Amino acid sequence: MKKKLLVLDDEKSIVESLGRALNGLDIEIITCLEPEKALGLAKEHVPQVVITDLKMPKMDGLEVLARLKEFNANIQVIMITGHGTIDDAVNAMKRGAYDFIPKPFNKQEIIAVVNRAFEKTALLEENFLLKEKLRHTQSPSFEWGKNRAFKALIDRAAQAATSDATILILGESGTGKEVLAQYIFSNSTRALKPFITVNCAAIPENLMESELFGYKKGSFTGAYSDKKGRFQEANGGTIFLDEIGEMPLQLQSKLLRILQEGEVNPVGGQAQKVDVRIIAATNKNLRKLVEGGQFREDLFYRLNVIPLQIPPLRQRPEDLHSLISFFISKYCKKNKKSNLSLSADSLRLMENYSWPGNVRELENAIERAVILCLGHQITPEDLPDELSNGEGSGLQFNLGSGMTLEEIELTVIQNSLKKNHGDKARTAEELGISLRTIYRKLDAVAAHQEQGLARKAEAEE
Repeated sequence: MKKKLLVLDDEKSIVESLGRALNGLDIEIITCLEPEKALGLAKEHVPQVVITDLKMPKMDGLEVLARLKEFNANIQVIMITGHGTIDDAVNAMKRGAYDFIPKPFNKQEIIAVVNRAFEKTALLEENFLLKEKLRHTQSPSFEWGKNRAFKALIDRAAQAATSDATILILGESGTGKEVLAQYIFSNSTRALKPFITVNCAAIPENLMESELFGYKKGSFTGAYSDKKGRFQEANGGTIFLDEIGEMPLQLQSKLLRILQEGEVNPVGGQAQKVDVRIIAATNKNLRKLVEGGQFREDLFYRLNVIPLQIPPLRQRPEDLHSLISFFISKYCKKNKKSNLSLSADSLRLMENYSWPGNVRELENAIERAVILCLGHQITPEDLPDELSNGEGSGLQFNLGSGMTLEEIELTVIQNSLKKNHGDKARTAEELGISLRTIYRKLDAVAAHQEQGLARKAEAEE
């Protein structure tokens, strides 16, 4: 692609001087004397670098910078500043300008700054292309979806991606809510900025506030230094709040403040401005949680600006074959196997199965099949037993006499987890308990086991 540079200044002599200084470079130079016209030229010619004066009568350089960045975040904007406006130039750099050139100009300095700006644009574009390539190799492409409802969902997601609107992704466990969030992020104007994922159910309640919002040194015992929260880490980019229905009520008000005011309150600190796009997801019915007093109604409406409901896999059988082909190819490459085919009996089993764990369960089944397959074709013997036996109407547990209620609860959870291939969200939904309860029970078991090992080591000593 031809390198393009746009030069904007309300003084014709400055524009001509810059043109002469950069004439020897292999770039196309577009010049303009009016800011509004320059913005139109930028959209028409899409330059990688723009040089603009900071002080202009009709529109200053800071507004030009902001509007250019809205149009294309990769554009590198270099400010021209006269003596006495260095502070303004530094302020412009904080807002996203690449560099500034003081008056009077030094030809060699101008050339060096412009060359570095082009190099940065090229690097950003290369990183974006690599990220896109990685995304397409790791997740099934959405473009081939044949199911009408699913195609409509992806069209809506692609349209919403270009905005900064808050998005709420709804769907059963395993339908691909995080994959859809990544798709939205990759197609947004923030694609080159951070993408931070937070599982609200996996963070203990007593740690969630400091984990999300950070803390200041000395705010509590053990706070030996300032710590950024996930929202500060995501500043300028996107944060994905998975299992948002598990967020404690007392923290929901803080999240609401971020949505309303763009401010985050670190523990023990002052409010800080953050620019973060929020994508939330849940497999729960938030309206029912609102009715039950477990979720703030005002927060629900703030999150539910653009709701996206992912249909379960059983409702989109047209996409099953494509998903199977994608995952077979993916795991054959990962396990360094030649591409396997699927026997007719195996395909029939997969078509007749209801896939309660959705796409995640399908992916796990195929990964297992690829690993266990000894020939060139995946047979029913390579697939999980559930596909041959049907989904099953209940859980089978071995409960011994004399077990405590706590031991019985843990046995039920562990057996359900085994049945659901470790899917904690699916297990919680099946047992009618919160995901946080699953994590708490398993953490308690782990802690008990660690204490037992410690006691055993002490006894051996």
